[in-house]
Amino acid sequence: MFATAGNLSVKSNLENSFWITASGKHKGHLTEDDFVRTSIFGLELLESSQGNKASAETSIHASIYRFQKKANAALHVHTLDSNLLSFHTTQTERFKLVPIPPIEIIKAFGIWEERPNLQMAVFYNFGNVKQIAESIERFFETHPDYPLPFVLVEEHGPTVWGNSIQDANRHLEAVSFLFQVMTRSK
Repeated sequence: MFATAGNLSVKSNLENSFWITASGKHKGHLTEDDFVRTSIFGLELLESSQGNKASAETSIHASIYRFQKKANAALHVHTLDSNLLSFHTTQTERFKLVPIPPIEIIKAFGIWEERPNLQMAVFYNFGNVKQIAESIERFFETHPDYPLPFVLVEEHGPTVWGNSIQDANRHLEAVSFLFQVMTRSK
């Protein structure tokens, strides 16, 4: 992760809450004091040290935790390739499903079908992050069987999730590779 670009979270063992990187923290130099605990449902700040504030993208992580039952960790990054991909989503449509190539790396998502026809959810990059989170929630409400462990906010970055931090990191590595293939094939 470059500088402060992105955020990391993990579900807390305390009911209905998660820990997320505080706003403005350099991701290469994190300590325990650089995380805040937030409610999954009300986005209420529950624990913080040194006056830290929750990341602006906390609402996206909360949406993931509310709708993806296997999500115990979520990583949001701003990669070069994810910023280069453009699918022309609009404010009106809010999201679209975009085909992804059936390359070998999708096995990292637990998809073993030969040459599957998969589509990733791509969301319009609203200036107000809560609108992005609302779009993600609407998507999950209408697509409860979405098979991929990630979504993409167009010209911004992906958010991946997993049952553990290790799973989420594996998904992030696979998504990064997938986006490299997609940008080079255009």
